[in-house]
Amino acid sequence: MCALPTPPAVWIRRIADRLMMVACVLEILDLDDEEVVVGRTIGSTNIRRTRKKVKDMWKELGCYARKAHRMNMDSLKKLHSLLLPALRDEFDIKGRSRGKTPNGNISTLLRLSAAIRFFAGGSVYDIMLSHGMGKQSVYKSVYGVVNAVNATAALAFNDNGAEFPSHEEQREIAAGFRAMSAADFDKIILTLDGMLVWTTQPSAAECELIEIGERLFHCYRKDKFGFLLMAGCDHETRFRWVDIKHPASTSDYLAWTNTDVGIELENDDSDLILPDHVIAGDNAFVENMTMATPIPGTQITDVEDAYNFYLSQVRITIERAFGILVHRWGILRRPLSMSIRKVPSIVICLMRLHNFCIDNGDSRRTPTPRSRDERHIRRRAATQRTRDDERQAAVSLDGNGIPSALVGSGHHFRDAPRGRRPRRNNNDLTPMRKMIRKVADADLRRPAF
Repeated sequence: MCALPTPPAVWIRRIADRLMMVACVLEILDLDDEEVVVGRTIGSTNIRRTRKKVKDMWKELGCYARKAHRMNMDSLKKLHSLLLPALRDEFDIKGRSRGKTPNGNISTLLRLSAAIRFFAGGSVYDIMLSHGMGKQSVYKSVYGVVNAVNATAALAFNDNGAEFPSHEEQREIAAGFRAMSAADFDKIILTLDGMLVWTTQPSAAECELIEIGERLFHCYRKDKFGFLLMAGCDHETRFRWVDIKHPASTSDYLAWTNTDVGIELENDDSDLILPDHVIAGDNAFVENMTMATPIPGTQITDVEDAYNFYLSQVRITIERAFGILVHRWGILRRPLSMSIRKVPSIVICLMRLHNFCIDNGDSRRTPTPRSRDERHIRRRAATQRTRDDERQAAVSLDGNGIPSALVGSGHHFRDAPRGRRPRRNNNDLTPMRKMIRKVADADLRRPAF
């Protein structure tokens, strides 16, 4: 008996299933954010690609263009003009050892667009198709843009490329925080906190090279590997001071006291901060002449409770800044799978671009990612396992716009002297005590909601 011919609809389903399997294999293979191939094998066949124009891509994307690039076209063009000298240095092809670029040179604007799409959380294969470039070219574009951004003085965190805001900048920031403070706190020059930068587990070879144990990169509180990012921001959620040198298991307190700024501020004669001005931190830090923190414990007075409330009203700015950063640049919502030595430079690049977007009118209310980017971010996050051998979830923001899965990783004192919170000298009249007195004199209380 002859077999009946297979209906066309069945063949279509079979072909679709096979294409889906191929796509899944590509996603599984795409587990590394670092391309190790240095070039095509001599004699291999070149894959013909058509270089795309950025303006054509934006027309095709339409209203989704800003979602894909996390900024508008005018901002992208302005960023390109700022980076152009550094981009030309990074992507100078005059030194090619053999042959010409078979598919034509890749413009610096196209490379910048590819890097921005990568930072936003796009799949490398999606970027290859949309930009008309190979996988190696995508990664080369990403790291070249990172170097260009970090080398451009116009994108520095402070005027004149300074590590910390000048006195003039501190006065401007203090005035900004005063305008948003219901308690008229007028001496706050930064809000400070730490955030986990999620990475895959570093290799033993790399850890041996940088002389830091593998286990130190694991944060038990968040059950993730990574770095501890310490940062301070101003009243407009711009980052003004950054340090990313410590593994994720480090406490915020130890990391802060071992930074150049933290060490200098231990000296009472330091003029780094304006007199009687403070940095606002949470309970991961300790009150002193330059730090204001909430009063810990539950046995506190109504005035102290009111002070805690009005301080948190200002201090939460840094947590919102982290939320904006993570929401804008989707690669921070899943583990970075690259050399652990490259993580600090790419994070600093993203923070500089965060400031650029705010300075150029790109709303802090960044739109949600494209659905394709969102699926890619979630798949990459799910490659990691928890202690209970469950799949990790992509980082999301809570109701206050804070990435709670990353913030608070260093809220402990296990690595502090004697393993506990250091005590302050009660004889010191710190600026924080003056802030509490201001709350008492104004007879302020925590609002009843």
